[in-house]
Amino acid sequence: MSQQVIPPAAQTLRSSSILIVEDDENVGEFLQQIIDEFTPYQTTVVNDGVDALERARQIQPCLLLLDYKLPGLNGLEIYDRLQSMEETRGVPTIMMSASLPVEELQRRGIYQLRKPMDIGNVIRMVTHALATFEEHRLSENQPSI
Repeated sequence: MSQQVIPPAAQTLRSSSILIVEDDENVGEFLQQIIDEFTPYQTTVVNDGVDALERARQIQPCLLLLDYKLPGLNGLEIYDRLQSMEETRGVPTIMMSASLPVEELQRRGIYQLRKPMDIGNVIRMVTHALATFEEHRLSENQPSI
């Protein structure tokens, strides 16, 4: 009998929700389906930056999956605005696109996921981003010897 392991990041006070911001409905549904099926996290999908800002404030996600090329605000603009909000500051983020502004993402500490994506890469990146965030958070709370 298989028992699902709940990662520490899914058990913290912050919600276990992942906010997906993707304007292509098929890609959004693909991401939502695989994350819901293969992880213990809940997902919310929105298709534009303005809605993303409002939903992020409401659900206080543990992870952001942002498409880079969106109408109106692009993924970097959304990320920067979310970093200025107390509810979403410091939330680990994965930026998705076929072409990414690598230097800008590295400077901000944003993970990169190139399109087209496969299930394995998405799950590995989500797991890695959340585990790294949780490890960093726990190490900051450890007393020094």
